[in-house]
Amino acid sequence: MNDPKRKLKFLPNKPGVYVFRGEKNKILYVGKAKSLKKRVSSYFTKTHDSPKTRALVENIRDIEYIVTSSELEAIMLESNLIKKERPRYNIILRDDKQYPYLKITVGEEWPRLLLTRKIEKDGAKYFGPYSGSVVRETLRQIKRLFPLRWCRETPMKKRKQPCMYFHIKRCLGPCIGAVDNKTYDEMAKEVIGLLEGRLSKVIEGADREMRAASDAQEYEKARVLRDRIRSMEKIAKGQAVISTDVTDRDVLGLARRGNHACVLFFQIREGKLVGREIFYPHETSGFSDEDLIASSMKQYYADAAYIPASVLLGHEISERNVIEKFISGIRGAKFKVTKPRSGNKRKLVEMAERNAEELLSRRVLSDREKESAALIGLKNRLRLARPPIRIEAFDVSNIQGTDIVGSMVVFVAGHAYKRDYRRFILRTVAGQDDVAAIYEIVSRRYSKTLKGELELPDLVLIDGGRGQVNAARRALDESGFSDIPVVGLAKRLEEVHIYGRKSALKLSATSPMLQLLQRIRDEAHRFAVTFHRLKRSKRMTT
Repeated sequence: MNDPKRKLKFLPNKPGVYVFRGEKNKILYVGKAKSLKKRVSSYFTKTHDSPKTRALVENIRDIEYIVTSSELEAIMLESNLIKKERPRYNIILRDDKQYPYLKITVGEEWPRLLLTRKIEKDGAKYFGPYSGSVVRETLRQIKRLFPLRWCRETPMKKRKQPCMYFHIKRCLGPCIGAVDNKTYDEMAKEVIGLLEGRLSKVIEGADREMRAASDAQEYEKARVLRDRIRSMEKIAKGQAVISTDVTDRDVLGLARRGNHACVLFFQIREGKLVGREIFYPHETSGFSDEDLIASSMKQYYADAAYIPASVLLGHEISERNVIEKFISGIRGAKFKVTKPRSGNKRKLVEMAERNAEELLSRRVLSDREKESAALIGLKNRLRLARPPIRIEAFDVSNIQGTDIVGSMVVFVAGHAYKRDYRRFILRTVAGQDDVAAIYEIVSRRYSKTLKGELELPDLVLIDGGRGQVNAARRALDESGFSDIPVVGLAKRLEEVHIYGRKSALKLSATSPMLQLLQRIRDEAHRFAVTFHRLKRSKRMTT
């Protein structure tokens, strides 16, 4: 195994990207630096206040680095690596799902509007990313206003009979020659303008087109345009006018509570608030507000289909210049990061921050309410003396009776309490006997040194059925803790087995009680399997 500290003296005093790797060569963290030598060395020479940073340093097994010609090149490489590898200790703005975009196929003779989750270099125009509910509502509104073709084929086939969309006036019928290219392209441009947030210009253009159609005595076309204008005017009324300055910009608001954070991007187009994107970054402990804002901007704009000319912030960021260059490169035009100190722009930032704080409060409160409801529900359904604030869960892992290990995880008030996690190498069990294994690890937890080292639980949860529950009950009784209740959660039917009851308890799949037990059981299983793989790997290496 490489000693990472031995590599410090070989690090160059140049800009670049560094990669920390852990067990099995897994990437733990990706960072960029003006000076690789100074930045990477600081991890091993400083005393870190953050538990997260201390844990990162303890888990580093190897260091890799890539020298770049400039800090801008380093920030681009860092962004790509984080997006690709999603390291555990980096700030991750989004979760694993791909956010949806709207795509207009402007390269086709008869453009279509599609929902996609991937941006490609195909000449089409992309808008987003959107959250799922927003993209569906946007698509619904556009389908109602603009009768584009919705068939998937390309190139479009000519038909003798139109489809249903033509009959319900949701398609102009280019497949049967019912519309010319010029009229259709004008409508596609209006859709693009609408998605870019330029609704007033789209309405002005449609109004001119309506008057021209009326002058040419094309009254049916003028009527359709009139109805479309009225619908768009209703949408425009619903957009908040928040600035007389018609410059396109975003406003970023940040709110934090403990290890929770909310990053909110307000999208302002032509002085109107036309949308917002909300993110709850993962793994925020140990990072400053400046770190969160910088990482959020780099990740958000790296995927954004439309980037305005500027963004307003409530914080100064030290790497502002290099971030401006990075986003300008993506945008293809100048991009500016500004921290306003007064005036209307400062009020916009304060509004975004207030909204971020409100959203975060609601989310944190919602999580607490769910956990509280689950714990009170478990007290009632399992007939416990008090709500199970502290739950300890046990599981075993082996392959055909070899390298058998056990795990214990602890949840306090519905959240993992990793400080009290424990792992067990089985001593008395020979072969594949999960019941005997559960008996051993529960006995060792409540009768050996751990008995006085750790706080006692309100509930013991076993990954298994009636046999494992009976074994755990016997171990608890022999250890002098007959008052600690024990239940089992069997995987196949997700039934709760309660000691002393003949029939298993069946909870609804959507029940917060079952979901909490499943989360704890799955964490115990994950912890056991991880330890088993490590032990097996060491044996095979030996």
